[in-house]
Amino acid sequence: MGLSRLVGRRAEVELLGDRRAAAFAGSGQVVLVAGEPGIGKTRLAQELGATAVWGRAVQDDGSPPYWPFRQVLRTLATRHPAGQLTSDLALIAPEVGAGPTRPITSAEERFRVFEAVTEYLVTAAEADGLLIVLDDVHWADPPTLHLLVHLARSIRSSKLLILAAYRDTEAHEAMSETLASLSREDTVTRIRLRGLTEAEVATQLAGLTGAPVADDVAAKVTRQSHGNPFFVAELGRLIHGTDELPDAVRDAVRARLKALSDHEVLRAGSLLASLDPGVLAEVLQRPLAEVLSALDEAAQAGLVDGRRFVHDLVREAARLDLPTALRLDLHRRIAVHFGQRGDSGTRVAEIAHHWLESLPAGDPVKAAEWAERAADMAMAQLAWENASILYSRTLAAFPDLKPRARASLLCRLGIARLRRFDVIGGEEALREAAASAREAGDSNALAEVALAMEAMSSAEWNNTGKALCDEALAALPRDDNPLRSRLLAQRAAEGAFTGAPEVDELSREALGIAGRTGDPQALRSALRARQLACSGPDGVHERLSLADRMLALGVADDDAEALLWGRMWRFDAYCQLGRLDDAEAQLAAIGEAAARIRTAVAQWHHVRAQAAIAHARGNFERARELADTALDLVKDTGGSVVTQVTVTVVATVAGMTGDEAGVLEEYGERYLFHPPEIVASLIGGWHASCGRLDIARRCYHPQQVHDVIGGMRFLPVMAGLVVLATTFEDKATAQAAYERLLPYGELITCGGAGVVTLNGAVHGVLGLAAAAVGRLDDAVRHYRQALVVNERSGMRPHVATVGLDLARVLIRRRRPGDRDEALALATSVAAQAEALGMRPLLAQARELTGNSSDPLSKREQEIAVLVGQGLTNRQIAAATHISVRTVETHVQHILAKLGLSTRTQIAAWAAKN
Repeated sequence: MGLSRLVGRRAEVELLGDRRAAAFAGSGQVVLVAGEPGIGKTRLAQELGATAVWGRAVQDDGSPPYWPFRQVLRTLATRHPAGQLTSDLALIAPEVGAGPTRPITSAEERFRVFEAVTEYLVTAAEADGLLIVLDDVHWADPPTLHLLVHLARSIRSSKLLILAAYRDTEAHEAMSETLASLSREDTVTRIRLRGLTEAEVATQLAGLTGAPVADDVAAKVTRQSHGNPFFVAELGRLIHGTDELPDAVRDAVRARLKALSDHEVLRAGSLLASLDPGVLAEVLQRPLAEVLSALDEAAQAGLVDGRRFVHDLVREAARLDLPTALRLDLHRRIAVHFGQRGDSGTRVAEIAHHWLESLPAGDPVKAAEWAERAADMAMAQLAWENASILYSRTLAAFPDLKPRARASLLCRLGIARLRRFDVIGGEEALREAAASAREAGDSNALAEVALAMEAMSSAEWNNTGKALCDEALAALPRDDNPLRSRLLAQRAAEGAFTGAPEVDELSREALGIAGRTGDPQALRSALRARQLACSGPDGVHERLSLADRMLALGVADDDAEALLWGRMWRFDAYCQLGRLDDAEAQLAAIGEAAARIRTAVAQWHHVRAQAAIAHARGNFERARELADTALDLVKDTGGSVVTQVTVTVVATVAGMTGDEAGVLEEYGERYLFHPPEIVASLIGGWHASCGRLDIARRCYHPQQVHDVIGGMRFLPVMAGLVVLATTFEDKATAQAAYERLLPYGELITCGGAGVVTLNGAVHGVLGLAAAAVGRLDDAVRHYRQALVVNERSGMRPHVATVGLDLARVLIRRRRPGDRDEALALATSVAAQAEALGMRPLLAQARELTGNSSDPLSKREQEIAVLVGQGLTNRQIAAATHISVRTVETHVQHILAKLGLSTRTQIAAWAAKN
């Protein structure tokens, strides 16, 4: 069937052509075409031409995960071999080739697979450009929508155009979240199709009838159809020299269906993904010739085109015409038919759908069996959302499962929910799984539940997880068993963040068993648990040894994850030892491992490590860009703890340059104004340093100075408490913190695992604490030692900061020569601060020397001039070689500092100054 003439869409076609030209010029595009059913979304997409590769979502829950993209990849694979990406692409489209040989267990794997799809599509587009159409996206499963968002964020520099058409009248929760995410991407253009005008309706009717129609007929059709082209066409078919039209447009569709001599075939076909004559003949138990005849009649009536209904509205009308009992029986018959076929293994999701839809009339055991198989396959394809629904439907279909089977299903449901970051729902399912495992008396099942949280962190689950590990361990024999080693490692990891006293012994035992059994999974888990147990300042040298062991595993097995962790552990330990050159030397290898792994968490670790070095070296603009990139990687899927930590990095960098206003506006209410107690002292210290004492007071929990603190948090938490104690003149807390920090003066103030910021030598914190309690000689001694450590480490910002702290203490001490030295230090600090762009420190140093000023930074002055020239943020970003987001931040800061509210006012200020 050829394309009909496209009426009334000139502006939309021109816009689509512009986006196509931009994409083929190397600026990747996503075009969202929205509208009600029948408005012409698919017809507009067809204007892209015959070279476009199509993927269509279907209304049935029985379609496989990623179905639209599976169709696209299946088509492209015949033109562009996938090469080394084959195993990853096969998780989305099994037709591409063999999938991975190892089981997929981590939620981060989905990011890696999405990156592989992105790389494949971008590469396929390199030569001549590539057009992809995703139709009926409102019916797409959540994994498909996640992949679409990932592509929108990743194709900016490609020759790829993706058009996604969807009904905006049926935006379910996942679709609404997708649209919200896409709205923030500058690669995305939205087109909303509206009804045709009366003149355009008249033109369409004339094309359908072969002659002009009367004005009153065109007016009536317009009123009844609201200009919807599909409805116009349906009404137009009834115009044969008469003005009589049905009152409701859908009545016209139903009337055409009922006019068929055999409409049983179309009614049954409405339950299938395609109108397959052979399947329909088997299901209806009718001769193939009769089925073909019925489909021919429907095609002549304009209701079907090949094996598809001409429009989903026709299919929906046919489906609504089915009595309930007949519909349930047809679903059962379809399920039986596909289940008996040789290709049933490729139709598991479809068969499960039909069995489930046959309930309550169908067989609940068959429904549960196929739904469980489909859920397991969805898990293997990283379609966590689909798996969650299918496991839930399995449990609902067959509520009388035995406890062991129920525990297994609930455990998998919990893991699926955790993978999609439904932590509350995941924990609920795991608690139910544990109860069923206890009822079954199955210690292995209980161990599976306890280990389900191996890759997750949740404060709410912590106590439950400990209890489950303890319960499972008590039921297992005390021998060298890999499962026992993993449970001990998990138990140790859960206690490491809070600093539980048993962590050291548990991690040692786990590592010992893993070493004796030689089990690779247990050994990796035990090494990670031991590394966390040693994440305090006392364990810094052992962490280097553990890093060597993990690296050896990575080299022996060519395991990119083991290589990443070994390098990261070295990086963290070198940072805490102040060996920044050695730490920086790890970055290239970390980047190589992260590139191989292609997961969000691997990329986050690489980016956060780069940001930490850039911040420590005083390259603040680069540090801020990297911190923003890190935040983009985790803010939607990284979990609350990682996101909170990353926001803290953004805030720390911004605070040192006096640019925290934008950070407070964007992240303050959620992350910075009411932080959880576990990170309160860090953020409170930042607020105090920036002069926000009311918020700092809320963050101050002085009793923490006596608490057991998780090793990785010990130095940062203590440093934050010292800043707050000094701010609020709490000498007792300052003294207690001094005593706890005293053994670690030569180390750098940073975490022991997952270093995100380096805040200078611990001697600097000791100097601040000593000054707070009035021991000025000790303060001077510590500050001088801090200067030596910071200079040796190459941390220029902290050389400057400690220099000013030393100057202040010298002025307080008032010994002969102290004032002269203090003024000389302050003058030197002012020069360093100005060179580094540390405006708050510059103002403080000038205040100490009696020479204060507060201009815009050089970069902000440059941005202001470009704003004055009328450039957009995107143009400014291109001219200055920084990101659009960084430009936006600079503009916000300029407005705040100059007391302005518009870009026009910035332009006027720039012209005047």
